[in-house]
Amino acid sequence: MQEADKLVIAVKSDSLLPLITNKKLELKAMKGFGKFYKSTDIKQIEAVIAPRFPGINQTIDQFDFLNHYQAEVLAVYRNGETISTNVGSVRMKDGDSLVLLTNENFIKNWGESKIFYLTSFIGEIPPPRYRGQRLIALLLVLLMIAGATASQYLPKIKGAHPDMFYFAAMVACFMTWVNIMPNRKYTKVISWDVLITIACAFGLSKALQNSGAADAIATTAINFSKSWGPIGVLITIYIITTIFTEVITNNAAAALVFPIAYAAAAQLHVDPKPFFITICIAASASFATPIGYQTNLLVQGLGNYKFIDYTKVGLPLNLIAFIISITLIPLIWPF
Repeated sequence: MQEADKLVIAVKSDSLLPLITNKKLELKAMKGFGKFYKSTDIKQIEAVIAPRFPGINQTIDQFDFLNHYQAEVLAVYRNGETISTNVGSVRMKDGDSLVLLTNENFIKNWGESKIFYLTSFIGEIPPPRYRGQRLIALLLVLLMIAGATASQYLPKIKGAHPDMFYFAAMVACFMTWVNIMPNRKYTKVISWDVLITIACAFGLSKALQNSGAADAIATTAINFSKSWGPIGVLITIYIITTIFTEVITNNAAAALVFPIAYAAAAQLHVDPKPFFITICIAASASFATPIGYQTNLLVQGLGNYKFIDYTKVGLPLNLIAFIISITLIPLIWPF
């Protein structure tokens, strides 16, 4: 080795501090850091770029990470590949995992934002500020579940039994009160975009029901399939229910198709139970769209999924569930 040689060194996180404090070495990422941190305050942090990150499609040098976030990018993980040389020329994309040189304030400032996902210290997990908060949060969640489960046995409030929403709202308020969820960060904790999308999906569901469009589609399809016998009706019921559940939620889909299926069974003089089982399974198989069920929407943002991702994976799952159901239901619950 000679003076002014540039070395690319791979080390564990606990070996980073000795390199930074060694006066005979000059870490490239440390240039300009002096105005922000002392060398003993510096940590390695991993952060995943979210779709709302403002520097997407810019190179790291163009975006100037240091002045925006007081952090320097050491490496980029992308599609299983580690990029650690010429990092400044890398164009950032959502889903990239960045290894940052910064301090613990980065997670405090950006850990709960919509700009980064899964920000954490590399090699260590910071202890919670108050260890008792974990236990309190766990107990509150258990009480919420217990309260919602036993709600029908509790006294009525304004003529109605308290439901899951009531207990969830109470727990959220209490968590804010005891500072488990800081009241200044409630907009970051609650996914408002998901809630608005769910509300719009309910509106679409009501429009299809109140206009009679959903009922007309289901009635026409099932009446058309009666000439094929009970198996034809069973297949039609499954297809109609699974289409409805992807658009107007599972409860509404089951409620719409149930009376039509019962009437079809009576006209065919067969046991309606296979039709009811089919409705239950088809209404629960909402895999092909993110709006099919609330949990689909909840993981869409966290996993950085697109609408087409649900279709690519969900349609094969729907097909598998369809084949298994149509094959086994008549054998287990004969007509």
